Amino acid sequence: MTHSTILPDIGQRCVVIDDLRLRFFIGVHEHERKARQEVSITVHMFVAEPFEPKPGARLSDDLADYVSYADIVEQLKARAASTRHVNLVETLAEEVAALALADKRVASVVVDVRKTEIIPEAEGVGVIIRRHCGPLRVKGRTDDG
Repeated sequence: MTHSTILPDIGQRCVVIDDLRLRFFIGVHEHERKARQEVSITVHMFVAEPFEPKPGARLSDDLADYVSYADIVEQLKARAASTRHVNLVETLAEEVAALALADKRVASVVVDVRKTEIIPEAEGVGVIIRRHCGPLRVKGRTDDG
């Protein structure tokens, strides 16, 4: 599946999970309640840089200084392993966004959730959402939308 690349603003970095394939109980039809379906999840987490990036500047290599994609992946795997059913890809996308935004370093998130086995002629069908914690502040400007 091809996903578009979303670039961060200056002063931000984007932590990406691209096309994570997991099986969920998802859908409104009776047959969808009985069997898991493959879902593709792509997450772009926008994080404010904790410093002013400068050419040649030495960056921290300490994991504690960065948002870990591995933490979100493990939470999504646990969610997929549960037997909890969700009707809509929109609902699952909101759950993914909430997981990402639980890390207070994440200023905003774009989540793409697609069911991959529904329409044979399509790689996937689904939804893309963008959520953020309050006004997004980047280098002295505020983006309320």
